[in-house]
Amino acid sequence: MAIATAVEPVWGPGEGWTVGEQPLLEIGKAIGDPAYQLYDVVGAVRLSTGDIVLGDGGSGELRRYDRDGTFVWRAAGEGEGPGEHRSLSFVGVLAGDSLVSYDRALWRVQIFDADGELVRTIRVEPPWRESRPRSAVGVSGRQLIMNFTDGAYGGAWPEVDGVVRWPGIRIGALDLSDGTIHAVSDFPGEEGVIRRSGEGVAHIGYDFGKGPQFAVAPGTLAAVDTEAFHVRSISLREGSTARILRRDIAPIPVTSAHVDAEIEEYIETNVTYGGVSRAQAEEMARGRREDPRAPTLPILRSIRLDAVGNLWVEPFFGAGIEVGPFEVFAADGTWLGSVSVPAGLERGFIPDFAPGLEIGDDYLLGVWSDAQGVEYVRLYSLDKS
Repeated sequence: MAIATAVEPVWGPGEGWTVGEQPLLEIGKAIGDPAYQLYDVVGAVRLSTGDIVLGDGGSGELRRYDRDGTFVWRAAGEGEGPGEHRSLSFVGVLAGDSLVSYDRALWRVQIFDADGELVRTIRVEPPWRESRPRSAVGVSGRQLIMNFTDGAYGGAWPEVDGVVRWPGIRIGALDLSDGTIHAVSDFPGEEGVIRRSGEGVAHIGYDFGKGPQFAVAPGTLAAVDTEAFHVRSISLREGSTARILRRDIAPIPVTSAHVDAEIEEYIETNVTYGGVSRAQAEEMARGRREDPRAPTLPILRSIRLDAVGNLWVEPFFGAGIEVGPFEVFAADGTWLGSVSVPAGLERGFIPDFAPGLEIGDDYLLGVWSDAQGVEYVRLYSLDKS
């Protein structure tokens, strides 16, 4: 097993990769043709032809657009029948431009051909007692790599009162040919809080809590816990760790300014989207100052692997914390440098919360939102010259 410690980037001032400021292609409209109106896009993929297929969570549809952004077809839709989705949460591309989707409500994987016709439906049946599928992480060959709530942790409540890593997580590989699943590796879950009162027990959130993040490239799972910069490169076949990438980063203490910014964001969100007055939102937020929270910020927010195995690390940000550029590391662990992306682009992938960002050899494809929250799928150039 190789261990690399990143000390400083190799790119000097003015060197490195750049992402175009303006998109090469934009799909989406605020009003007009419904084929271009997007809501809750869970991800987008680029086919070998240059066409783009996106997963629209609001309608449960897969939609294909040609390389100029012209609508070609829609498939699936909302429902529980064959080829439909009740809660579309992932879309990926397979060899031959076949497509794979995951429905987290139905625990169902579906494969579509390049014309949007349903080819196969697979009900996800975890082979581990009391285990539940949570989300799809990525595609490797003919496997869908999935995040499961581990049955080893998910049965009885922990006999503790305080901060816990529970329930645990198991990453498994689903064979898209026959539906079999094999375990890749196990990880502690996200930090949460167990509170006991008499015979009652509750599992609640933990502000600024740490937890595992994952990324997939062909044959490889990258895994990191946001408590420290310690990225493992794990073989999807054997489950063994081939490489560890480290950086020595001192944790940043959570301050009253972080808490104030988080509470203000909570108030603004409820006023904007919750239909309440500011006075009502402030009253709702009054107790949040006493919510349990971690003493330090997470070291990072998410990780991605690009088409050729480079690791893109998204520094942690949140309310009152400036959004920084990605830090990019080569497949051998060499720290290359920073890459900035356009503001408004959903940059990382946090399971169940954010759409994926596809990073090709010379492009970025992801979801961008304007000031009014209208979603667009945008293609940007990635210049490595």
